[in-house]
Amino acid sequence: MTGLAERLADLASGAMLHNARVTGLSRHSPEFIRVELSAEAFRKATWVPGAKLQFRPRRGSMNLRTYTPVSWDAARGVTELIAYTHGDGPAAQWLGQAAEGQTCEVFGPRRSIDLRDATGPVLFVGDESSVALACALRTVNRDVSHVFEARDPAGLVDVLAQLGIAERVAVVATAADRAELLRQARDDAMQAPYTLVVTGDAATVHAVRRDTRGWERKPRQVKGKAYWAEGRTGLD
Repeated sequence: MTGLAERLADLASGAMLHNARVTGLSRHSPEFIRVELSAEAFRKATWVPGAKLQFRPRRGSMNLRTYTPVSWDAARGVTELIAYTHGDGPAAQWLGQAAEGQTCEVFGPRRSIDLRDATGPVLFVGDESSVALACALRTVNRDVSHVFEARDPAGLVDVLAQLGIAERVAVVATAADRAELLRQARDDAMQAPYTLVVTGDAATVHAVRRDTRGWERKPRQVKGKAYWAEGRTGLD
């Protein structure tokens, strides 16, 4: 961006974004980090489990990166994120260097997936980028079977266990044909009416939605959202 464009981006951010402070940091693995953010604006916000929070990792740009809060304490003005920091993009760089006391600019919370009506049994399908949503779902429903695809299945199993998701969890290796993921999801589909929540890779979300047409035990409702797609940025 030119100098003028950068200055305009910073001026625009002043009207849109709120300042937040990092008040807690912990790592669950080299790629998963828990971040506690505090802001006066959070006290006035209405959070819905499944909503998104965006932050600007670099000044001089209006490019925002999106994460799912796993909890929200309006009384204290505090929220927590579980961030998957793969790659070397601006957000991964910022999070890799973040320290307590550091400030950032945030936007939200904003509507994304509303988990409040995911009542009764839930089948949750996702990948590494879906972990925070799985944690947010636990604030409203514990009757959940999880199926994840992951580049490092054993590593993700360990991270999920640290986050309290250790039962009714299957993690399969990421594969182009998604055959094992789809088989596991079909096997885990419940007899009783259930909700299917599927997020993560756009190609996986599409494949699962298409595959459910042939399932013997079909979901009563599907909540699906693509968080990323190969070769694309800023999908959400």
